Amino acid sequence: MNLYLTSGTPEFMEKLTRKHQNETMFLLHGQGNSVALHESNKKSVFATPRKFEVIDGEGSFEQRGFWAFHNVPVMDESRPLFENRIEQAIAPLKSNDALIAYRVLRPIKSEIYIVITQWAGPASFEVWTKSESFTNGLAPLLDSSSSPTQNLFNAKTYLSTYTAPQPEA
Repeated sequence: MNLYLTSGTPEFMEKLTRKHQNETMFLLHGQGNSVALHESNKKSVFATPRKFEVIDGEGSFEQRGFWAFHNVPVMDESRPLFENRIEQAIAPLKSNDALIAYRVLRPIKSEIYIVITQWAGPASFEVWTKSESFTNGLAPLLDSSSSPTQNLFNAKTYLSTYTAPQPEA
């Protein structure tokens, strides 16, 4: 499975997702931009997408809630180690009742992995980031300033958050 991302103005992203209603696509609004996600085994309908391979995931994304994108720039030689560690560290997330879905994305033409989590709201995300399973497991892999994993990263990691507008009835 592949996941494609594109970004732009809210108006353009809304027009794009309406145009391709029959595709598995999600519209998200963030601080200063909007993104559209397209999950597919086929080629994307986006003109210039960022392409990722889904290497792990749980649940089905829905057009609702709060979304967190952990952007993790991993050095080429560290990719196998990062993927092995993330697979182990993300396991406790699978049993989190507040989680709607998640995906771990391997970049195709860049170095930035993305870990996407979808929550009912920002409070659920905040509770998770303060949990012991997050701080002792996944957090060090998502934070380039964390000393045990510094050698994995070639730039600073960052978090982008989005909300999903409710579909019009």
